[in-house]
Amino acid sequence: MRYIFLLIIIGASVATFFMVIKPRYDTLKTVKNDVTNYDSSLETAEKLKVSREELIAKYNSIPKTDLDGIKTLLPDSVDNIRLIIQLDSLATKNGLSTLRSVDYRSDASGTASGDSTTTTEMQGVSSSGKSYGEFVVSFQTSGQYKNFLAFLSDLEQNLRLVDVTSIDFTVLGNDDTAGAQASTNMSYKVTLKTYWLKK
Repeated sequence: MRYIFLLIIIGASVATFFMVIKPRYDTLKTVKNDVTNYDSSLETAEKLKVSREELIAKYNSIPKTDLDGIKTLLPDSVDNIRLIIQLDSLATKNGLSTLRSVDYRSDASGTASGDSTTTTEMQGVSSSGKSYGEFVVSFQTSGQYKNFLAFLSDLEQNLRLVDVTSIDFTVLGNDDTAGAQASTNMSYKVTLKTYWLKK
């Protein structure tokens, strides 16, 4: 009888362990692992927060003139109207005529427009797979060669990033009465490529 009682107590203890204690222990172990993971995530989030604040502080320490210069160098949109106004301003500043026969197109789509950038062009640039877009502009102007060289020099030193891809020269004046003017005044057709940073 005594041994039977002991066996009942041992069986009850084993049953209590597997039915009550072990499930609670497993649950506690899972919760402990979750707490460890959450602590690790919080630590990572805190590090990211510190890094973010450091980057924001660095960004805020950059002078506004430098930020504007960066946006001019590589804008986040084509901004073709501003570019053409800027080119025209450089031309007239250096004694060349106002720009005419202005034409522009996206390098990716190959379509052209003389008035505005179409949605198709914008999609063509964006679908090229590059982190930046390319935009081709061509125009005509006229004036003395030395003025044209000064225009190119200003264009080279300008903050807006452009690559001159082609230049065509045509001498103005078709008769002998034009004299020296015909030998100095020329028409120039310029094609250049500019870039913009995709968002």
